[in-house]
Amino acid sequence: MSTGMHHLHMNLAHLLVLTALIGMILSVLGAASKPSLAMLMAKNHKFGVLMLGRLIYAAGFGVAITGGHSFAHPWMIAGILFWGGVEVAGKRLIGPELQAVIDGDSASSKLMIGAAVQLVIIVTVYGLMQIKPVL
Repeated sequence: MSTGMHHLHMNLAHLLVLTALIGMILSVLGAASKPSLAMLMAKNHKFGVLMLGRLIYAAGFGVAITGGHSFAHPWMIAGILFWGGVEVAGKRLIGPELQAVIDGDSASSKLMIGAAVQLVIIVTVYGLMQIKPVL
């Protein structure tokens, strides 16, 4: 069972990096002014970044518990804390801007900044989970 959870966790993490990259691409392509792209980015953000990321964290906790890892590892603590940045960027920067575009207005630069922040954090956490540095 732990092997299956580990594979689930790793494969979904690859997908999370991809969806965060897609979100950044959509924001660069004009989701700040085009409602069709904004709706696509909103779905990608809700299901591909936030919900998928939460599922990955649940699977990661399962892998840590079944694998006998301590939650006191610095790379594990950093990964947990960094996810808060993804949630804040989604709630404060991306969500309201996308809703404004869908409602007929245009978004500010907060949309692209939020997408970039999420991508950087997700890639950083992905890297930490791959190398598991000893500090």
